[in-house]
Amino acid sequence: MNKRLNGAEMKRKQRLILQGSVLAIVMFAMQAGAQNRDPGYSEKVRQNASTFHKNFSTGEFDKNGSLVNEKIYVNSNNAIVIGRDKFVQRIKRFSVPFPKLSLRDRIVIVDENQVGLLYIMQGVQDGPYGPIPASGNKINVYAAEFFTMDDSALMKELLTITQLDQLTRQIKGVDKVEAYEEVSLLSTNKKTNAAHKKILKNALDGYVQNFNTRDWKTLAAQFAKNVNINVNGKQVPSVQALVDMLEQRITLLSDMTYHLDRNVVEGDRGAIAYTVNAIHTPQGENAEAKTVMSREGIHFRFNADNKIEDMVIIYNGDDISNQLR
Repeated sequence: MNKRLNGAEMKRKQRLILQGSVLAIVMFAMQAGAQNRDPGYSEKVRQNASTFHKNFSTGEFDKNGSLVNEKIYVNSNNAIVIGRDKFVQRIKRFSVPFPKLSLRDRIVIVDENQVGLLYIMQGVQDGPYGPIPASGNKINVYAAEFFTMDDSALMKELLTITQLDQLTRQIKGVDKVEAYEEVSLLSTNKKTNAAHKKILKNALDGYVQNFNTRDWKTLAAQFAKNVNINVNGKQVPSVQALVDMLEQRITLLSDMTYHLDRNVVEGDRGAIAYTVNAIHTPQGENAEAKTVMSREGIHFRFNADNKIEDMVIIYNGDDISNQLR
């Protein structure tokens, strides 16, 4: 009887060991699918991400086709494009109004299979841009892009947010660009570790949450004293001025909220993309409420105390106003 018990006990232990091994394998596979921390993969992601705008700037658009997944999903300033061929055609559209357009990368953040870029579009309008004829005017326009890469480091998703309102004003000569801004690639000054990354990702989450709850005091506390803030190409002198600007935005659209779409961190830098959702209810007896939506991006740099010391907000200022017409 003892021998039968010992045999049953041994089989029970073997089953537990087998179940534990299977569970460990499943958890490892889930983790591997959710994130890829292999340094070689990260470098391949960085190399491919940094090549897109170089190819664009030299007019070699077709080369970018080999850097994307054949079923790529693109949201380019709210225009949806699916597939490699349509992606290449989409990026070629600027070659008519801006034959020598350059995309100058300022920040490239690589967070596993996610990439956040801040770049500046520089060129001369030598051809028609929609209904606007060639003007010969220069543009110096900020834009943000967020890439999601597949296991081969090919881009499978692209989100582009461009200051199209500034582009229009510049080619019309409303805001005259006399000289291009000097652009150099900025580095991430600290090595990424899991604990520090979590702190910064939580801070980026917190910025969105503080806006949604109108917790201006906590939002202001996220910033360093000598912070540099750029909102859609204009310098904002202080954190209080930023809060005033955010409060002004919600006077017309009081229920405005941000929905976080991307949160990427590397070293002392981070970037987010979010969807702005709101309902506009105009005054008047027969007025109908209208839902509006837009996308925005923000790039951050943090100091040693994990406070925001640099911030660049990018969006199309005409997007919501065009929807309200």
